[in-house]
Amino acid sequence: MLQPTRILSFALSALCLVACDNAYDLSKDINTDIKFGDQFRVPVGNTDTIRVSRIIEESETLSERNGIYEVSSKGSTETAVEPFDAVSVHNFTPVLNSIPLSVTQSGTLPSGTQIDMGSISSSGTYDIYEELPTEVDSLYRADFKGGSVQTFLQLSLPSFPQGVEAVTFSDLTLTFPEFLKLSNGTNIFNASEVVLTPTNNSSQMEISIEMLDMNIESHDTYIVESNGRKHLLVTDAIELTANASITLGGEVIPQDFEVSLAYYMNEEAADINRIAGVFHSSANISTNIAINDIPDFLLSDNTSLSPQEVYVYLDLDNPVNATGYFTLDMTSTKSNQTGSAAASIEVQPISMNNILISNYDAVADGYTTVVEPSLVNLFQFVPENIEINSDDLRLASKERTQMITLGERYAINADYRAVVPFKFNNLSIEYTDSIDNLLSDLEDIADKTDRLIVRGIGVTDIPTNLSATVHLYDIDGNELDGIDVNVDNFRFNAAADGGESTNDLEILLTEQEGSNDLERLEKIVYNIHAASTENITLRPDQYLIIKEIFVEVPDGINITL
Repeated sequence: MLQPTRILSFALSALCLVACDNAYDLSKDINTDIKFGDQFRVPVGNTDTIRVSRIIEESETLSERNGIYEVSSKGSTETAVEPFDAVSVHNFTPVLNSIPLSVTQSGTLPSGTQIDMGSISSSGTYDIYEELPTEVDSLYRADFKGGSVQTFLQLSLPSFPQGVEAVTFSDLTLTFPEFLKLSNGTNIFNASEVVLTPTNNSSQMEISIEMLDMNIESHDTYIVESNGRKHLLVTDAIELTANASITLGGEVIPQDFEVSLAYYMNEEAADINRIAGVFHSSANISTNIAINDIPDFLLSDNTSLSPQEVYVYLDLDNPVNATGYFTLDMTSTKSNQTGSAAASIEVQPISMNNILISNYDAVADGYTTVVEPSLVNLFQFVPENIEINSDDLRLASKERTQMITLGERYAINADYRAVVPFKFNNLSIEYTDSIDNLLSDLEDIADKTDRLIVRGIGVTDIPTNLSATVHLYDIDGNELDGIDVNVDNFRFNAAADGGESTNDLEILLTEQEGSNDLERLEKIVYNIHAASTENITLRPDQYLIIKEIFVEVPDGINITL
């Protein structure tokens, strides 16, 4: 952070003005040691005013908005719900039992004699066992290809008994299992009257079945798991009831006979092309958010952050007519460091979903907020990138009208933008700078003392305490280890809001016995640390300056003339 603008060189010289008498012997009884003061100072300069805006270079990733820096990275990703396998339902029409009837009268009867046979019934049982697509977890509704399946109920009496002129069924009702829905929206078919005569001994009725509709309560009855796959299992009965009457005339003899029932469809199987339920698709969101152009001092291994605010804006287009549920697994990485977070989101069917994932209940116009506190875990350090993955998109039809078309591929597009304002809790950052060219500044005094103090006045408006560590180097870049360094008084107190903090800074250098490292000292490198347990915001106009820097010999200098 601290770049000295110039180093003022210092050359020590001693000027001795002596009025000499030729007769006076200067070599006699005169002490030639001269001491220059108790504190001898060598000025070495000031730093420029270092503003955060000078340290942080704005870029496409890093910019300032509303007076606060923020990291913002954006991109897009695409995934797809691959086609689900088609489903064909076989054994869709059960065999119905014939209707037994009896003529008990005998003799000659007038034509048109009505005999009421009372209530009759017949039944049959479905035997459906069909494997469902691997993605299906639950099935609530299935629509048939073409919109409906045309089935037929046929009543016939090929050979009429002697004396029987007609067989009439009134209020004929065919009741299907509850999950089968007909074109009238119910599971019941009604015919007011069906009449069979010797000249018209068969009657056929068309029954349109539109869907399989299983409610939550009956779901487990019809959807079972076998060999790791869900199956449609139906063994329910279909029931036929009616009121029957026989019309007699002429010579009648007692006898039993049966009216045959046939229930069929013209196709081999009923093909399902749209389904509603719960599905685990192969769709996988996978994207990498690169975090670029971050200042070096934030990339230090000693930097730790806890952002107050983290935002991930996700604009996801869901073309599927079913609600989607994603679990987004997020991992941040930097060398050997990782952070992780996860967020569960819900996307509405056939719509653009604008979702804001944040660590708190943030508000953004046009966005639905998902609160996920673990997002801050991604930024305990400044990552090089963030991976976002979701290996399982779960689709669920909350309503029966939400349907997925089998055999169709759905492309899902998502635009994302991750934003982290530079507002932190428990911020710890580190910045490195140096004082250079000391070898020339101190060449006349470094061999005459074993202690130096580097002093300066530090001024800042950054609202957190700043401290430092120091390393010393010779002109070849070798670190000097023969000098003890004390930085107990190299500290900046936190500035109050809107004000600045002025601090007396001191680095005490003490040469170890037998060392001459002060004579080799070329550079002082200091690492300034910001460590705050309070909230802190980095703004472009914040600054830090060290001025009036000088090197002091605390015990003065002895020079022998």
